[in-house]
Amino acid sequence: MELPFHDTYAVPANPIETIEAIARLSDLDAVRASDTELHVNLSGSWRDVSMWFAWRAEAQVLQIGAPLEMRVPAAMRGEVHKLLALINERLWLGHFDLWDQDQGLIYRNGAVLPEGQTMDSSQAEILLRGAMEAFEKFYPAFNYVVWGGKTAEEALEASILETVGNA
Repeated sequence: MELPFHDTYAVPANPIETIEAIARLSDLDAVRASDTELHVNLSGSWRDVSMWFAWRAEAQVLQIGAPLEMRVPAAMRGEVHKLLALINERLWLGHFDLWDQDQGLIYRNGAVLPEGQTMDSSQAEILLRGAMEAFEKFYPAFNYVVWGGKTAEEALEASILETVGNA
């Protein structure tokens, strides 16, 4: 999947500003919730993906989250936990979680920046692409388990099938 990023702009000191600049230059819907939080919407093939970015300057950590907007019924939690383990061992960047508070699924990742340094456009793009690729690849697997009643293994196998050629 290609995201329409541009890589020519001044690099701001706050990584939230870097991501906001990329979003605006790429005509993505971005809303600044505060100096330390940004929400960006991207169009995916399954559904739109709403990502949030939170910056903690004192820890020099940028956190990214992309909720799947899917609640897991109690009867499916065991199978979803199996699926989370199977999916997370295949991810190179970030991970999926089941949040205990609302039983919602979310993709999460983070970046630690050296003291006094900021995020450049390449780093920001890697975070955005990593989240989108994980979301696009594994969103169907969660649907197969939560709504289709499939096992974690069946759902993962169905979601990672790659079509070769044209029909």
